[in-house]
Amino acid sequence: MAPTILVVDDDPKWLRVVSLYLRAREYQVETALSGEEAIRKVSEAPPDVVIADIGMPGMDGYDLCRLLRQDPKTRTLPFIFLTARDDDADKVKARKIGSDDYLTKPCPLERLTQSVETVLDRLELARQIPLDRVGLSGRLEDVNLLDMIQMLELDQNTGALVLSHGERTGTLYFKNGVIVQADIRSPKREEPLFILLGWKTGRFLFLPNVAPERMPITASMANLLFQDLRVLEEHEQATLRGGMAGKPSSCEEPVPSPLGQVQIRLEDVAGRLRARQPTALPQIVRILVVGVAHSGKSELIKHLLKDLSQSRWVAVGVEEAWERYKTEVGRVRISRDTALHLIAIRSEKRFWPLWEQCLPGALGVLLLVNPASRTALDHAKAFLKARDTLAPGLPVQALLPAHAPPVELPGLQAADLSVGLLDDPVLRQQTLDRLLQQWLSANQPA
Repeated sequence: MAPTILVVDDDPKWLRVVSLYLRAREYQVETALSGEEAIRKVSEAPPDVVIADIGMPGMDGYDLCRLLRQDPKTRTLPFIFLTARDDDADKVKARKIGSDDYLTKPCPLERLTQSVETVLDRLELARQIPLDRVGLSGRLEDVNLLDMIQMLELDQNTGALVLSHGERTGTLYFKNGVIVQADIRSPKREEPLFILLGWKTGRFLFLPNVAPERMPITASMANLLFQDLRVLEEHEQATLRGGMAGKPSSCEEPVPSPLGQVQIRLEDVAGRLRARQPTALPQIVRILVVGVAHSGKSELIKHLLKDLSQSRWVAVGVEEAWERYKTEVGRVRISRDTALHLIAIRSEKRFWPLWEQCLPGALGVLLLVNPASRTALDHAKAFLKARDTLAPGLPVQALLPAHAPPVELPGLQAADLSVGLLDDPVLRQQTLDRLLQQWLSANQPA
């Protein structure tokens, strides 16, 4: 049965436009011209998603969202604001009262569909792994940490998720499902949230109603991850600027192809970025490694780091820890003032907010796809569709497992697909080389 969407807006013309668009995409649509009418319809027949304006006479969108969040029967009902208000204060307020997304009119209706698909995907996942089945404690090997965090967000839990991984510990504090503080420590230093999400082994414990002494931040997990990424890049820039990034290895000439081609193209990329946007800051080149959970993202990053460390560059900040901790960020020095970051990103549709943060600033995408899995294939197609909206023209190279059946991926040609094993160095290096070649072709010097 198709999901039901309740659209709430006091503008009949806009209400009709949105309703017709969603019905054409096979959703069942109900409408309401006020917050009071919406509450009545929700009590009679709860929808799967609510889309509401903010500025309405009587009960506005904020009050509607707040009332739904206060009722145990509707507190997990996905809620999307679609409003003409584009003020940051409104966006922060919407997040605080529990909205799942905030879109500004006139919003591309394709973006609205993406938002609906994202919240429905998250809801379906939460139904599959409710907290009482996962338990309040256990082993990280038995759960997917990202999925558990999103489940805590969706169920609007308040408390502390305590994690341990060797000598490292981390605590994520939730308030009504929103991460309000992240405290991650190791014997050496504090570490970003991105590192914690790479932990595959260890223990977890959720303590309900535990709060930190102070709550300095209120942001979605996607925003926190992106903030950590920016902090990591700023640290990288400071390291390069200070001349502490290490010296190139003794291999001064490009090694035989295909790694030699990767070396040449990476240096060309760095040069063109410098020429296009001259800056005193060191350059960070970002390539995303995208796939569903357990698709091999971390393994691919690990292999690529080893490949590139055999070239004239050295891997920065990862050699000592990599074998023990499968981090989700790999860093490679390209030159004395440029570094390459390989960043693992999930391709499930519920990670749209993170795509929105990371895609526009990326150089390209290595997409891991398993055509034998219908679910994984659907997520890959949704990601490629989002790429067209968020970063049109961003180069993508897809890697498919050996003996994969023929598949068509939107926006990709046969030359954009590679089939084989991730532990094949020739396959990896040729795929990376083609990605760099795509970017260089699209960014020719003026």
